[in-house]
Amino acid sequence: MSIEAFVRKLASENQSLRNDITNLHSAVAELMKKPRSITEEIDAIPGRRINYTLSGTQTFTTTQDGGVRGNAISMLVSQDGPFVMTHYPVIGWRPSLPTTATNFGRWRPVTTFPIAAQEAAATGGVSSDYIDISYEIVDGGSQRNLQNLTVTPGLINRFDNAPIAFPVPTLFAPNTSISIFITYQNIVFGGSTATTEGTLQVDLPGYRIVNL
Repeated sequence: MSIEAFVRKLASENQSLRNDITNLHSAVAELMKKPRSITEEIDAIPGRRINYTLSGTQTFTTTQDGGVRGNAISMLVSQDGPFVMTHYPVIGWRPSLPTTATNFGRWRPVTTFPIAAQEAAATGGVSSDYIDISYEIVDGGSQRNLQNLTVTPGLINRFDNAPIAFPVPTLFAPNTSISIFITYQNIVFGGSTATTEGTLQVDLPGYRIVNL
């Protein structure tokens, strides 16, 4: 190859590289104008990710039967860093009084659907206890209800079902008090030794972001 031909080849390759660089600059400029997604915003928060579940409990009796809204179940986010909720709540309950109740301490679902009687084997074949609820989640830091109505128990994680992930992870600021309100639509206590009080537990799966 002559020197002249070699120079022309280099010039062509250099022009091609300059075009590639110009295109890359344009692509980067477009990406910089694009807003970050919710996940990208959360991922950009500095700190160590620690698997964590916020939990709270509440006792109830048959006096709350028929659509009574219970008091708030409050869960305080640590001041060390935000809490990221990744899945819908896990909600269950167990008979907690009297200690001699037929089904004392047995974990149960919070809806009669799809298990019509929620039955567990009981002494003498006596029917089980069951409840139906709906619920609300309120961000105590911003005083915002995260839905416009109470949510049915179809949007929770059941013990017999795979975890239901949120459409996007939800960030709660440090020192926020997350409030869960339970509406007791139906309460039936049974058993040869009847239940008089139940304890409901709400677990919020997710992770903490902390600086250690």
